[in-house]
Amino acid sequence: MTKNNSNTPTPSTFTMGPWRIGQLLLLVILMVAGVAWIGQWLWYRHTHVVEDYASVTTDLITISSRLPGRVDSFGLENGDPLKRSQTIAQLYSQPEELELAQRQARVSRMEARLAFEQHQIRQAQRQLTGGIANARQQLKAAEADLKVTEVTLEDAEQTWHRVQPLYQSGSMSKQQRDRNHYDLMFARARVETARQQVALRQSELDNAEIGLFTGSPMPLPTPELLEAESAITKEELEEARANVRKQEALLADMIVTSPASGVIARTFVKNGEYLSAGQPILMMYQPENVWIEARVKETDVRKLAVGQNVRIRVDAWPDRKFSGRIQVVGRSATSEFALIPSSNPSGNFTKVTQRIPVRISLEEGDRNRLSPGMMVVVSISANGAN
Repeated sequence: MTKNNSNTPTPSTFTMGPWRIGQLLLLVILMVAGVAWIGQWLWYRHTHVVEDYASVTTDLITISSRLPGRVDSFGLENGDPLKRSQTIAQLYSQPEELELAQRQARVSRMEARLAFEQHQIRQAQRQLTGGIANARQQLKAAEADLKVTEVTLEDAEQTWHRVQPLYQSGSMSKQQRDRNHYDLMFARARVETARQQVALRQSELDNAEIGLFTGSPMPLPTPELLEAESAITKEELEEARANVRKQEALLADMIVTSPASGVIARTFVKNGEYLSAGQPILMMYQPENVWIEARVKETDVRKLAVGQNVRIRVDAWPDRKFSGRIQVVGRSATSEFALIPSSNPSGNFTKVTQRIPVRISLEEGDRNRLSPGMMVVVSISANGAN
């Protein structure tokens, strides 16, 4: 008869050790945690719009030369900072500089000519004033002499009228009467001569006012004629100055400067190259003027509104905190503006969820660490709070 040992387990008896129990507990905890994480992820996806089709965007400024020419000075590289009005490139400008010097010399010559003409005008004015004053003095002297001769004539006429009765009565000799007659004739002749002299002096005064002195012209042209010549010189001087300003503007255009402060995104030329008019030299952007452009599925657009807070995760800086707000929600799909629009000549149609551009402004985070084109992930709460 065989006896069973009480210490030997029977097949129907199952005993788990502490290690096995620990494994089972760990498995249960992991499963619960996984289910909780998946549930939280699903809930987050339900209450948030999460989009990884987003990138850092900015306005790229293309800088080019307005004029053709050889690049004489250019030493910038991608990523170099730029300040406003900083010189970017210098075109070869020696012929233009010589032309500017020539035009400036013409301006100096015209200014000297104008100053000379102004001096001539003043000199002619003095000569004309002096000649007119002299003619007036001679006219006044002739008029005074006329008055004297007229008085003498009046006295001679009165004497003649007195001697006539005396001669007829025999109280005066014929010789005396003839003398008085000759005096009267002489006085009349002097008056006529004086009147002619006044007319002559008046004519000389009239001629003096136009620059003719006693039949000969004054050494210089009249001030009116010189003023007309000076007006022509002034117009020529203004034209010469305008040509100088035009040449200066041309030289200024041969120095290409930065329109704003920023960072170089890409350069297109090397020192010594020949540029065509309008050919790009470089592209730049302003770090403070960057934003996020997300392309959201059209089925999620109804959950978005301008002003909603946005959580931003930048792939290049996962440990940095960035946030922003929705600034613009686009009104058309990005496919409508594709360079090569899709055509459907066969008539077959496959419905594809379209993407709507959404512009997000940066409110928090270091903008200087963001470069155009960096990929980001945005998270937007459907109720406006993250």
